[in-house]
Parts: sequence; structure tokens; C-alpha cells
Amino acid sequence: MRWITFFGLLYIAAALQAAHLGQLNVTGYFHLEFIPLLVIFYSLYAERESAMLAALFCGLVYDLTSPSLLGLEMVLLGLLAIGITKIRAHVFRNNFISQMVITFFTTTLFLFGRMIISDLLLWTSGKHAMVPVNLTFSMIILSSAAYSAAVAPLLFRGLFLLGPLLGFDSHARRAGRMARK
Repeated sequence: MRWITFFGLLYIAAALQAAHLGQLNVTGYFHLEFIPLLVIFYSLYAERESAMLAALFCGLVYDLTSPSLLGLEMVLLGLLAIGITKIRAHVFRNNFISQMVITFFTTTLFLFGRMIISDLLLWTSGKHAMVPVNLTFSMIILSSAAYSAAVAPLLFRGLFLLGPLLGFDSHARRAGRMARK
């Protein structure tokens, strides 16, 4: 894995996420989650150790660029990356439907987990925040997860255009090279 390329992509993902690029609604609906998409991509295709480290770096950058509790996103993205690397051998990684399903579930778990854990931590510290368990927050999370899942296969194909700069490629290409040897 090429770490310089990864950090460049992480910088771009953080900038795009902070700029809310691609958001289709001002009220928060249909928001693209660029940093979790980068975690999903590296968890699907990079070596296990590199994917874990990439997820932790992505979580750290997400923590530093968001107004939530420090360390929350890093832990959640790390746990989700562990889950993806465990199931990736049983999934057709190059199938766009698989990429969409994994992205939808991962983004949904990430956003709901972040909301639940931050509310619990605020509640235990005595800062009784309004509990966002209503339909509006759930619809914002589900719409963002669906939108991110719809964009994920296109983003993943675009990232593979970088080719050797990533330090790895899709397993379809690897299988073709292995068969030729």
C-alpha cells in the first residue's frame, strides 16, 4: 500500500466532507460520507493490517474535523473496518451491488452508532441533550447512507483508475495475473 497516496486521498476526502460537496439538501438529507467511503474502500481491497491502520487514520481525521466527541469516530470506523475485513473473503468485492450493500450497512451503523454513543456520553456527563431518536434524524441517517451507497461503486472505480499509485489493485486483476503465471 502506498501511504503517500492514502494520505493525499484522506486529505481530499476530509476537504470534500467538510465542504459538504454533493449534499442534495440544505437540511442535512442526502449527505455524502467521504471519509467512511474511504475506510470501506481500503477495508475491501488493502491488506488487513494496512486497512486497519488506514481506518484509524481516517477516524482520527474525522474526529479532528467534526464537532463531536474526540475518539468516537476513530473507534467506530476501526470496529467497522474489522468487520469488513472479516467478511470480505465471502463477498464479491468487485460487484457493484455488493459494494452498495456493504456501504449502506456500514454507513448506517457508523452514523447510528455515533449518534447513540454521543447521546449516551452526553447524558451520563449531565449534559442532557435532546435525544434525537425521532423520525427526522433517522431519515437523515438513512438518506445519507443510501446516497453514499449509490455513489460508492463509482467512487471505487474512480479510485482504481489511480492504479499503481494505490499500491494494490482489484482482485479481479490479481486473479488474471495469477492465472497467467
